[in-house]
Amino acid sequence: MITHAEWQSMQTVRVAVLVCFVPVLLYRIWRLWRYPSLLPGKAVTGFGVLLWLWLLAFTDSVWSVLPTWLRAVSAGGWAAVTLAACLQAFVLGISGHTTPARVRRHLWITFTTAGCVLVVVATATLVSDTSAVLQDPYVFTNSLMEGRDPGLLVSSVTSTAYVALILVQLIWTGARNVSRTPVGIGLGLLAAASAVELVVLVSGGIWAPLAHGEVWEGRRFGPWFFIVPAFGVTALVMVGFLYPPVSLHLQARRAVHALTPLRDALAAQFPGLGPPVDPATRLPDLAFEWTTHIQDGLTLLAQARGVPLSTYAPIPADAAARSASVANWITDQVVPGFSCEWLQPPASTSDERWVHELAKAYRVRQEMSGHHFSGQVVANG
Repeated sequence: MITHAEWQSMQTVRVAVLVCFVPVLLYRIWRLWRYPSLLPGKAVTGFGVLLWLWLLAFTDSVWSVLPTWLRAVSAGGWAAVTLAACLQAFVLGISGHTTPARVRRHLWITFTTAGCVLVVVATATLVSDTSAVLQDPYVFTNSLMEGRDPGLLVSSVTSTAYVALILVQLIWTGARNVSRTPVGIGLGLLAAASAVELVVLVSGGIWAPLAHGEVWEGRRFGPWFFIVPAFGVTALVMVGFLYPPVSLHLQARRAVHALTPLRDALAAQFPGLGPPVDPATRLPDLAFEWTTHIQDGLTLLAQARGVPLSTYAPIPADAAARSASVANWITDQVVPGFSCEWLQPPASTSDERWVHELAKAYRVRQEMSGHHFSGQVVANG
């Protein structure tokens, strides 16, 4: 049984988690409203909002003013099942190998499964002793963990088992996709948080009620088994949700800053190079667009200068040497034997990486000479 002092400690942790999650939720909601979002973004935002509201409902001050039906929904496991469905939609969305048709089919299976679980939970809640739900959350939590009411026991164990299965899926997906990329790191953090929460759920949400509270009998560390991991799970979830978009935003900002001089120079020479920037365009998308603008601009510049497709002159194999030669050509310097082949990325260098190398070399060339290209035909070989 949880003592009043331990319950107050748990309430303090709950309030701290609610406060910490506010900026995270506001950021996720702002991104969802500001930019077009795919299924993972929508699912994770819905999960965060529902989780925050659910935690808020179990605070003493809020629980006391909730209507009976809303208490039953919160206590009976309906919220947990809905949260798990959002989490499963997120897991489905981050599986990049799936086709749109397969995503729709799996979403239908997800919602159908969640609906069936909700029917079981609702039926079990209806046959339970509603007086337990009408009590304050302290009394209700002790009654639930000790398995006093068969209806609430079935409802709680069913919803908790469903959530546990979804967490296993998230752990598996996160472990398979973890990497050094921002998204990979975020998935790894979410998988770690899910692993910790899975242990807590199985122990406190399934084992303890089925054992009628004997798991914590005579063990004062029992409630702290929930309190201490709550801080770790909260930190991991917050960082896991925030790290990928923030890291991608910072990387894109640096990329846009690096591409700006070359892109602006080409756009000044060829005004129709790219459409006006949409204010709602995200920085990662803008960086990608500017990469294609630079590629198109270099092609147009080569055509305007009559650059041959190929020559017999050897092409530098090193990316740094070749990008420096291309930068010299862009700024009207004579590069003997220059051809369109020089504009192609070296072996084992991606198109995106090559454009960034060219932008860097062009910026260095500008800083050294302060010279902008004029777009005039110069000697090419």
